[in-house]
Amino acid sequence: SLHDLPLCWKRQLASLALAMVRCSAETAVLLLGAVSLATLLSGCGNSPPSGPVVDCTADLKRRHCSKCVDVKGKAACAECSAPYSLDGEVCAVRCSSLPKPAEKPGMPANANDYRGKTWPDACYDDAEAHFFAVGDWGGVCTFGDGNKCSSASNPYTGKVAFNTTAKPYPMPNRATPITNTVDMVAQGLVADRMQEKANELKQLGKEPKFVINVGDNFYPGGVDAHCDNGLPHEQSFMSSQFAQIFESMYPVETLGNIEWWSVLGNHDYGGVCYIKGWDQQIFYTFKPDGRWVLPAAYWRRKVQFKTFSVDFFFLDTNVAEAETPAIDPDHNLCSQMANPGPRCETRKFPPANGSDPQSCTATGPSDPHDCVRWFNKLWKDQLVWFKQGLQQSTADWQIVVMHHPPFFSPGGLSWPELAREMGIDLIITGHKHEQRVYYKTTQGKFTMGETAWVITGGGGGITSEGLPESDGQDDQYGFMDMVLSLDRIEITAISHGGINGDYIERNKTSVAPRSKVEVLELSV
Repeated sequence: SLHDLPLCWKRQLASLALAMVRCSAETAVLLLGAVSLATLLSGCGNSPPSGPVVDCTADLKRRHCSKCVDVKGKAACAECSAPYSLDGEVCAVRCSSLPKPAEKPGMPANANDYRGKTWPDACYDDAEAHFFAVGDWGGVCTFGDGNKCSSASNPYTGKVAFNTTAKPYPMPNRATPITNTVDMVAQGLVADRMQEKANELKQLGKEPKFVINVGDNFYPGGVDAHCDNGLPHEQSFMSSQFAQIFESMYPVETLGNIEWWSVLGNHDYGGVCYIKGWDQQIFYTFKPDGRWVLPAAYWRRKVQFKTFSVDFFFLDTNVAEAETPAIDPDHNLCSQMANPGPRCETRKFPPANGSDPQSCTATGPSDPHDCVRWFNKLWKDQLVWFKQGLQQSTADWQIVVMHHPPFFSPGGLSWPELAREMGIDLIITGHKHEQRVYYKTTQGKFTMGETAWVITGGGGGITSEGLPESDGQDDQYGFMDMVLSLDRIEITAISHGGINGDYIERNKTSVAPRSKVEVLELSV
C-alpha cells in the first residue's frame, strides 16, 4: 500500500502526480518511466548526506543514527544502527524487512513452564501507536456455584435503565450497600467507552494495537476451579467466566481483534486463598485464535515500531498478599482459614479425586505455610530475571506491568531506586480501584521521580474506592488510552462517562524517556 512505501518514494510519486496534471498523457508516460529509472539508479533518491564525519548529537543517537556528517554546520544522520535504515532524514524499519517472529509456543505441560520467557516479538509499521490499559475489571455473575450469568443472576436488572440481563456486576467493596447507578453497571460503562474509543481511532486509521491488563481479572476469586482439578488444560477454553465476563463484554466486533497482554492479581489466586484456578488463566492463552496473552506468572515481550522499540516486563507482585497463615484472613492468600474454607470451598471448587484440597500439587503451594515460601521464591526468582532483563534492554522504552502500585514495595524492593538505576520509563498498575496518573509528583510522601506510574484499577469488576458521579466527572472508573512514539508517551485518562455515556477525558500526561544511570551490581 502507499502507506508502506518509503518516504522518498512518496515524494517521488507526489512530484509525478503534480507533473501529470500539467501535461499530456504521452508525456506522463515518459515521466513515469524516467522517475522509475531515476529511482532505481539513485536508490530512491535517498542518498545519505555527505560531508566531514562528526559526533552525533544525543538527539540523533536516540533516533538510531550511528554515523553523522556535517551539513552546513549542523550534524546530519548519514547511517543508522541495525535494524533501522535511512528513510529520507529518518531512521526507520519496516516489519517486512525483519526476520519472521517465532511461532507462538504450544500448550505447556505445567502452568510454570514459561516463567521468565520472552513471548514472540510484535511489530507494527507505525511511528505512533495507541494502546489501552485497564485493570480490576472482571465482575461477578453469581456468588453461588458456577459463577454463571443467567437471566436472573444480576440483582440490578430492572432497577437501572441499562440492559443488565445475564451480565456481570461489581463485587461490593465498601461498607455500605450499592445504591449508585454507576456502581451497578460499572464494568459495562467502562467496556462501552473502550469500544467507542477504539471505533473512533479505527475511523482515523489509528486503532489500538493491544490492551494492557493489570490483573484482578475475575472477581470475587478468580476462575472458579481448583488449581489441581485434574482436568485437561484445554478445558479452560470452555470457561463460562471467560465467555461471559471477558469475550462478551469486550467483543472482537466492536473493540477489535486485539490481544490482551496480562498479569495476575491477588483475586486471580483466590483473593483470600491460593487454591483457585489461576492456572486456567495461563492455559487460556493457548486457545486457538485467541487474544488472551498470559503465558506465565512473569514474562516479557519486545515490540518493534517504525522508529522505536519497547520492552514490556510483566510481573507477579502477589507476594505483597502472602502473609503468615494465622493473620489477616480477609486479605491473606496464605490464610489457614480459607485454604480451603469460606469463599474457597472445595465443595464448589473440588480438586482432582484423591488430591489434598490444600495443595496445588504441580503448580503451586502445598499448604498455607508452604504458600509463604512459594510466593517469596516466586518473587526472588523473578526479581533476578527482571533486573537482568532491564540491564540488558536496548529498547527505547522500558515499561513495567504489574498488579500492585509501586508503593506496596513487594519483597521490600525500593521501586524509586530501581527505576532510577535502570531507566524504567513507565509502570502500569491496578489494585487500588481508581484511576490515577503520577509523573514527577507525589502520592502522599511517595515519589517515583521521573518514572511515570499509573493506577488503572477502575475497570468496574469491583466497586471503586470512592463514590462515582452520575455525570462521569470523577476518577473512580475508567481506562487509559496511551500513545507511544519515539519522543514521548501520551497518557489520557478516560472516565466511565456516567449514566449518559459521555466521552470524558479526565487528564492528559506527556512522559519523556528516562536514561539509565550507572547500574549497581545486581543483588536481591
